[in-house]
Amino acid sequence: MTKEEKKAKKLAKKEAKAEKKAVKVEKAAAKAQAKAEKNHAKAYNKFVKETEKKNKKAEAKATKDGKPFVPVVIPPIDEFQSKAELKAAKSLAKSYAAYVKKIEKKNAKTEKKCLKKGKPFVPIAIPTQEEFANSAAAENKTGKIILTVILILLIWFLIYFMIMYISYEYKAREEATTEEPPKSVQEYESYSNPHEITTTPDYSIADAKRFLQQVLQDNWMDLGYNSDPSNSSISYNNKIVTVNGADCYMFSASGKTFAVSIKLSACYYAHNGEYTPVTFNDTNIIF
Repeated sequence: MTKEEKKAKKLAKKEAKAEKKAVKVEKAAAKAQAKAEKNHAKAYNKFVKETEKKNKKAEAKATKDGKPFVPVVIPPIDEFQSKAELKAAKSLAKSYAAYVKKIEKKNAKTEKKCLKKGKPFVPIAIPTQEEFANSAAAENKTGKIILTVILILLIWFLIYFMIMYISYEYKAREEATTEEPPKSVQEYESYSNPHEITTTPDYSIADAKRFLQQVLQDNWMDLGYNSDPSNSSISYNNKIVTVNGADCYMFSASGKTFAVSIKLSACYYAHNGEYTPVTFNDTNIIF
């Protein structure tokens, strides 16, 4: 393929791309125009309804006051412009003037450069205000989509870096807490008590029986016996009860029941569900 053919192919491709873009812009412009006409009709109907209401109210007031009535003129729909449309038209005119000025400045710069190099000057075509409005509407929609995508990406990156920063700070604190130098453990000798245990031991049933014999010998008359029962049969009842917080062996002697503390610290006479303490006199010890 020759150089001219390549150049022609490249130019044709460029023209096809430009045509495709023009079709896309035209389609977007038609859509924007349809939407604008719909909004225009809606605003006009609202204006007509409100104006007719105001005229009717003003006419009634003028009739009551005896004054002439001058109604507010309702323009045709093609001549009507809402506040939003007036604002948009003013903004469009300002944008169009700035765009024209920019193109003219660029053309002047390009023309000067072409004259200097001896090349033909092809100026950039300046579109009409209507063409500018249509292209601006299409570009504005595309620009909004691009800005939305960029904003979403920025928010995502911000959240990601915040999470990473918090995780890093937490890990750094955890390592600083766990990596403390090990403390030496103080060793102490185990405690040993040099003193002998002197608490009262638990006595046997035989010891408790001898203890009860001594009590009976010293108190048989007070306990209601006719004679000393200490030499009679004293039998263990195979039962231990708690009296005044102390565990006691239970014995029977000549028809009466007695409780003797395992520690031999007390003796009780059991009768009528009560325990009466009984002791001996430390005289005439029989064992």
